[in-house]
Amino acid sequence: MRRRIDRLRLSNSKLSRYVDLDDLTAAQSRRYLVERIDRHKRIETHAMLYVDLDDFKTVNDTYGHEVGDSLLIKVTDSMVATCRPGDFVARLGGDEFCVFLKGCDLERAEQVAHRFLQAVVGANVEVAGRRVIGTASIGVCELRPDQGMEDALNVADAALYEAKSKGKNQILAADHEVVRRMRQKQSRPSAEEVGAALENGEITYFVQPIFDLEQDRIEGVEALIRWVKLDGEILLPGDFLDLMADGYKRGVRPPLEEANQAAIGFSELDPPIYCGWNISSKFLNNTVQPGTDVGWLKALLNGLPLEMTVFEIVESTVIDNPEATKTLINALRSKGVRIALDDFGIGMSNLERLLEYPIDILKIDRSFVQSPTRESREGIMRGLVEMSKTMGFEIVAEGIETQGQLDLVRAAGITHAQGYFLGKPERADYWLAETLRRRSQKSPSARQF
Repeated sequence: MRRRIDRLRLSNSKLSRYVDLDDLTAAQSRRYLVERIDRHKRIETHAMLYVDLDDFKTVNDTYGHEVGDSLLIKVTDSMVATCRPGDFVARLGGDEFCVFLKGCDLERAEQVAHRFLQAVVGANVEVAGRRVIGTASIGVCELRPDQGMEDALNVADAALYEAKSKGKNQILAADHEVVRRMRQKQSRPSAEEVGAALENGEITYFVQPIFDLEQDRIEGVEALIRWVKLDGEILLPGDFLDLMADGYKRGVRPPLEEANQAAIGFSELDPPIYCGWNISSKFLNNTVQPGTDVGWLKALLNGLPLEMTVFEIVESTVIDNPEATKTLINALRSKGVRIALDDFGIGMSNLERLLEYPIDILKIDRSFVQSPTRESREGIMRGLVEMSKTMGFEIVAEGIETQGQLDLVRAAGITHAQGYFLGKPERADYWLAETLRRRSQKSPSARQF
């Protein structure tokens, strides 16, 4: 019996070692990571690195999985050799690894992460006389004594995601801002909550005026969707708009009828005021493609004159089907709808995008007018003004928040602008009444620019 017990103990020991190691790389397994972090009491702060190899799928697709596996083994060996006493490397799966750094705070861990990044770059395999070299993006986080593994990994993953968005071969530490953005995303409403808010009439449209600086009057308004919660809190579209777009085919719709009636009121003024609608590429992709027939659009806007309608395409989003988008834009413009390219200067914005799609209005992102370097931003804006004269589009400067910024855009030759200094987003009836009040005065605008 004693011999059987001894053999059983030996078998259990071998089995534990087997499940604690990754079968390909011999790094520690995810199970070991959980056991080490969540099953043992910790009294000091440690750190974790979330390591994700850049473009590893390309290695597999180009050279085959055997080469990919060899590179994973080399990378693992190199990282293990970089570990200090008490550190270890665990493979989470695929090309993702976690490095446990014993007794490290966030600042020190970020410094150590550079050694692991060098270890990844230094690991390579040779195929047909060519070296296959990998790079990695790394998210760094602290592991507090009261923190579980999954929560810490989520924090590190949030830093990794932002590191990836900044480019390849990057390291980013999960500081307070990264954690804040992650928690904010986690606290976002669900699609079901957005649907309930629509049914309760909590999601509505505000409008912000767009000024003609030469005529000193409101020329247009931009419709801005808002979620006005029952307790008075107002949520911006970044908190819920993508959920509406994702649920578009499931019947989730913005309150267009209410907004249409307000926009019609602006269009019936003399002279009329146009209404701009911010339409993302995801929204366009979820909309029935109209081809050359825009009867669906007339029904959607419920009688709003198409010539007083501007569709603002968010430039910072990826357009999945450029040819279909061009077809749609040309169809809309042929019926009198004008097209604006919004947020020019951020995200995917570039001159190629400006040249690729026919547009009527270019909306310069607030980063241009709010940049601390006046000379460079004024030079860029002057260049865009000259380009607009050749290509026939109008420029609107967004984000005007001070008199100095307004002076800047006017000095650059820009004649249309919007921003909190000129007018904040308010309910449509407010700006309709305010427009009438201003027009009834001798001066078209209550504000002297």
